[in-house]
Amino acid sequence: MLLSVLAPGAAAMPSSYATLDEAAVAFVDLVRTYPEQRNEYCAWLIKEADGRIRFGTINEGDMNRCPSAWPKPKGTAGSVHTHPIWGPGAKDAGAAGQVFSEGDFAHAEHADAGVPTFLGAPAGHILRYDPGGSACWGRSFIARRFRIVRDLSPTVRGRLPLNPDEKTSLYDRGGKAIPRPAYCKDAAR
Repeated sequence: MLLSVLAPGAAAMPSSYATLDEAAVAFVDLVRTYPEQRNEYCAWLIKEADGRIRFGTINEGDMNRCPSAWPKPKGTAGSVHTHPIWGPGAKDAGAAGQVFSEGDFAHAEHADAGVPTFLGAPAGHILRYDPGGSACWGRSFIARRFRIVRDLSPTVRGRLPLNPDEKTSLYDRGGKAIPRPAYCKDAAR
């Protein structure tokens, strides 16, 4: 579903922003005013000729994904999406939905996207992942380098299920190998 109107009672927002980070925060703040929060929302972040950033068409997905418009618009400099707010763990910074999913990382790394990707997490923090931010150590470990654009009080750093630059195993809890992402760069041991 394409959304082009503000939610009832939502204040008017600037039409463009100085940075990708500012635009992503404004997007998340806007869509969090929508009455339906059990779905993901997404948009491309587009750089105008004057260097300012605006969001493109806002799409509503479902509980698991938000389809981006393809091909991406001319001037695309980033993408932003939210994860749904629902269930008892929605505000728990340690819940799985509070960080990027493998699909989110793959989207950022895909040749047709290849732009910084932002996530508006259910607990309120906002994360940024830049393409090339995944490093692997053989077939055993991976680290995702992402940044916390907007934090919470108290901080979510160290409380997320996956933290920036944290080396994590490429094996599940049962010891089964998790496929190594094809885009993952090999890191020095």
